[in-house]
Amino acid sequence: MMEELNSCIEKNSAQMVESLSEIVRIPSKYGEPKEGAPYGEASRQALQFAMDLGRKLGFETVVNVGDRVCYIEYGTGSKVVGVFAHLDIVPEGDGWTYPPFGGEIHNNRVYGRGTVDNKGPFIASLYALHAIKECGLPLGDYRIRIVGGTNEEKGMDDMKYYVSQCGAPDAGFTPDGLFPMSFTERGINYYFMSYGLAGKSTSKVRVVGLHGGEILNMVPDRASAELEASDETEAGRVMGLVEEYRRTTGRDVTASREGTRIRLTSRGLCAHSCTPFNGKNAIVAILMFLDGLGIDGSMGTFLRFFAEKIGMTTDGSLLGMKREDECGRLTFSLSKMDVDEDGLKWVVNIRYPYTYKDQVTADFTAQVVPAGMVIDEVDAHNTYRFPMDHPMIRTLRGVYEELTGRDSTPSHEGGTYAQVVPNIVPFGSIFPGTPDLCHRPDECIDIDEYILDAKLFGNAMYALTRN
Repeated sequence: MMEELNSCIEKNSAQMVESLSEIVRIPSKYGEPKEGAPYGEASRQALQFAMDLGRKLGFETVVNVGDRVCYIEYGTGSKVVGVFAHLDIVPEGDGWTYPPFGGEIHNNRVYGRGTVDNKGPFIASLYALHAIKECGLPLGDYRIRIVGGTNEEKGMDDMKYYVSQCGAPDAGFTPDGLFPMSFTERGINYYFMSYGLAGKSTSKVRVVGLHGGEILNMVPDRASAELEASDETEAGRVMGLVEEYRRTTGRDVTASREGTRIRLTSRGLCAHSCTPFNGKNAIVAILMFLDGLGIDGSMGTFLRFFAEKIGMTTDGSLLGMKREDECGRLTFSLSKMDVDEDGLKWVVNIRYPYTYKDQVTADFTAQVVPAGMVIDEVDAHNTYRFPMDHPMIRTLRGVYEELTGRDSTPSHEGGTYAQVVPNIVPFGSIFPGTPDLCHRPDECIDIDEYILDAKLFGNAMYALTRN
């Protein structure tokens, strides 16, 4: 049975690669909501591509769920095995060798934003289901449903809507993490905060504005700030300090000057906010430079707080929040900041281990509120943990071991649809030893691994119908 299914996937592999290249060419970043396109036209275009491909592959059940989600289904049973992937992407960022929306093939890899996160796994899952259909494998009392969302990178409202309309599957997975699989994920809290700047600066240089960050689950690789110096001598001093900062820290912060007005530009390295230590936060680089200018007033107070309690760290250690358990370690990422002369708004992303779930917000609040921060909103994505002897965990581990011959001990990374869709866990798609290029320049997928992805997904979804 397994050999027949795998042979069918291999037979269609060239078509599978072509479909991936095609969908990568759709720049499905979050866009302005419109009628019939709640997350923007490009995301809706990717959704349409997925539905059209489902029909092209001969599936009779292709459903549009409120222009937010689609699903392609095979089988007639009363139970559902679901595979949940997303078609939206983060912005491309800088530093690409090949076009981020080209879907080009180089060195046996398909390059482009979304090849791994998460268009590639969606396409692989769909072709795996196509192989199950072509082979005529019996599904018993099950249907298998491939679900594609378009708002995973912006808060997962798409899948919350899907669950409200369509319910939860009986079992399944999301191919949006690491192999072998994950039995748990850290919780994710986004803290939206504000800070008043009523105490005006009287120092020789003032912060007029600052901006950085676009997508909240991405380490920002670009930021800028506008400064006003008291005179041209002070402006020249700041310009010199920028060069010294670049030399001593290695951070890519540059400055341009027009009279006494100075514009700072910071270039960092984007990374997924679940691994902020893999990136270089462009906003943080500017804040740490500004802290060294001796600015007073409310802005100076904030800069000192930031330097003392956060700084360049990504583990919450300066906040006294460093934690780790079997679900992983706490990470802290500054996602977005906007400053004008009246106030400051910023968003931080804290991912925390399971055993810290009841205390994380209280501890963070105890640090920031006494310093004058106002927490305006908390967007919480809860952590979960499946027992290691759960039938779904045993099944997925067995499939991985049989097809790869590798150790199947589960991991604990990710921030996926499994946090909002009951009864699923992350299963793939990044193999041990393969660089994780999600949200980074030159995101790509090796074609041989891509085909193996499809085999693993196909065998896994079929095995789950046997439970």
